[in-house]
Amino acid sequence: APPTPAATVATLGCCKCLGGSNALDLNTINTNNWTINGNPVAFLTTIHPAWNLNTNGAKWVSTVATGATSVPPGAYEYKLNFAVPACTIEQRVTLAGNYGGDDDVLGVFLDNLTTSTSASLASCSGGWCFNSTLNTNPRTFTVNVPPGNYVLRVKLQNNGGPSGMFVSAKLNSACRN
Repeated sequence: APPTPAATVATLGCCKCLGGSNALDLNTINTNNWTINGNPVAFLTTIHPAWNLNTNGAKWVSTVATGATSVPPGAYEYKLNFAVPACTIEQRVTLAGNYGGDDDVLGVFLDNLTTSTSASLASCSGGWCFNSTLNTNPRTFTVNVPPGNYVLRVKLQNNGGPSGMFVSAKLNSACRN
């Protein structure tokens, strides 16, 4: 069998002029290569009625397209690789976003593959990490991102029944001298 082509890594563009800006969408959408436990995510065609968080255009994903109805209990790890290049014109880069997950979001992490460090950006416990009225825990994150290779990682614990998550995140840069 022919080798499978490597997945492309989402990469922020370099600045073309001082005072400019760049952006890179890292949402859970079909043009980004999100994985779950090492396999491609399944985009949910129907979401659970209790999942009422604003996704800002991101899609709910799970292990299977029927994730809004039933997924086995256990730990699930979602990942997206991306890169911030070291450019001739320096960029100040920020990653900001929001997320939701069913049941508990054990953590949203930013792993820097260049320096082998990991930062916890956010978490949501107590269940209902997908509903704004039953769990008011803030589900947002913001962090500065220097040049390097990264993995945006979401660890989820499902206690049985429906399970899925979404991430609405964007890299934004300001071109500086």
